[in-house]
Amino acid sequence: MAPLPRLTRFYHWRKRMARVLGTCMRQFRGPRPVTRTPIGARQTPTGRVQSGGRSPDRCRKGDHSRNAASQESASGACMSLSIRTVRKSFEALESRPFRWLWLGRLATTGTFQMGTVVQGWLVFELTGSAFALGWVGAGWSVATLFLSPYGGVVADRVDKRSLMLWNRAGMLLNSLAVGVLISLGLIRVWHLALSSVLTGVFIALLMPAQQAMVLELVPPHALMNAVSMDSLGMGLMGIVAASTAGLLINSAGAQSVYFVMAAMYLVAVFTISQLPQAEPTNTGRDGVWAEIIGGVRYLRGEPLLLLLILLGLTRVFFVMPYVTLLPAFARDNLGFDASGLGLLQSAGAAGALAASLLACYLGDARGKGKMLVISSLALGVFLALYVTVPWLPVVFLSLALVGALSNLYMVLSNTLILSHADPVYRGRVLSLAVMEWGLAPLGTIPAGALADQIGVPWVVGVQGVLVTTIYALVAMLRPEIKRMN
Repeated sequence: MAPLPRLTRFYHWRKRMARVLGTCMRQFRGPRPVTRTPIGARQTPTGRVQSGGRSPDRCRKGDHSRNAASQESASGACMSLSIRTVRKSFEALESRPFRWLWLGRLATTGTFQMGTVVQGWLVFELTGSAFALGWVGAGWSVATLFLSPYGGVVADRVDKRSLMLWNRAGMLLNSLAVGVLISLGLIRVWHLALSSVLTGVFIALLMPAQQAMVLELVPPHALMNAVSMDSLGMGLMGIVAASTAGLLINSAGAQSVYFVMAAMYLVAVFTISQLPQAEPTNTGRDGVWAEIIGGVRYLRGEPLLLLLILLGLTRVFFVMPYVTLLPAFARDNLGFDASGLGLLQSAGAAGALAASLLACYLGDARGKGKMLVISSLALGVFLALYVTVPWLPVVFLSLALVGALSNLYMVLSNTLILSHADPVYRGRVLSLAVMEWGLAPLGTIPAGALADQIGVPWVVGVQGVLVTTIYALVAMLRPEIKRMN
């Protein structure tokens, strides 16, 4: 007789639990809607309302039709959302003139990426010296250093379209000349150094005009998207061009790379010719030096812009040298040939491409200053990681992240400079940012000399630590940079 009370208690306990669970479920689902049976309809034993003259099968078919319609509606909404997302990510391309500018920039970026690979490989093949990599690569930087301020004044005073056309034509002739010298077996290191200097001259005159023209072709709210699209093109061509250059060197010789570069410059000349004329933004008639000094005075009165320009020096001194030293690291530390060097370059370009896509999606996002600081801190970490952990998966992943973070920093910095600079001084302010690249020899030449003595891993590793340390100090001492937008 003992089990019966236990069964009774269990039965009552189960009923109480069922009531509690039922109450919880009703609160979770909300109040149950009150349903009324329409006139002329009847209710089936299962509780389903069936109208007069309609069979249960037809009711079920109607339910399926409504479900299919709701699914199609949801699918259409998702498709519409996807289309809106894509259009937002590539908003700047809705401007036809910007599309032509972007295509020309795409071709020019491809030639620059290919030129970096083939020049570094040729110099190292001719000399076997990392120091030679540094001073030959510094040739374009010296020209950029001295001519960028002049390029900024010219960009504010003349038609930017004509300036870019003549610039691309000069780059085309430069590539053809080097290709012919290699084909004839007459190439020497000083030829490559001279070509590097000429490249710097063209960059100094091109970059301020090209960057200032972006804001004239797109609305202000699409500015970051336009800068991101420019960066996206750099990443896209970096993957294709760097790998293609390595394959061409192994299969058809270095001269073939320069001939392909000349053909791509021809494409750039055509695309730039489709742009509208850009009226000068500065109609003053002061001398060149007076204009340059006026730009410097304006920058001194804008402390946040000045801080961005100065922080760019950190990237030039301590980040850029890793690209120059990559051929030596590929051969001496990884045992790679030209194709392997191209793959290393492509890893960084792939990361840059991913960062550009992210920046395109973000569009006119807030918190640009905070993102700039965070990306800089992480950049130094991964710069040191790829040379200190000689395991290929870590090397390729770290290089991809270095490319991504470096590209994201560049997009954010350029966007902040363009959006905060006065249009009258915009070309000159941008020329000072381009001029930083001319100071690259202060980073590449000592880095190359030290790498010959102590090795590439030590040099690049210390530079990565310095990058993270400098930006951490800036974030603590000048917190207003994190509030820039």
